[in-house]
Amino acid sequence: MHWQLIRLACASVATLCVIPMQDVLGLDSAHRMNEPSQSEGSWEWRFTWQQVQDGHARRLAELTRIYGRRRG
Repeated sequence: MHWQLIRLACASVATLCVIPMQDVLGLDSAHRMNEPSQSEGSWEWRFTWQQVQDGHARRLAELTRIYGRRRG
């Protein structure tokens, strides 16, 4: 399901498309970046390169190509 949402974001007419790493990795809500109701502990989430697989980069590159999101 998360890749369908990422595809929708890439297909948007918006100038920029920012995909949280938690979504790319398919992580659940336990890996949130912040909890608005908590005064401490926000913005501490980090990924490790062991979580990243070749397929993640291939899928992102394909969506970037399909939807013309490459700039420069």
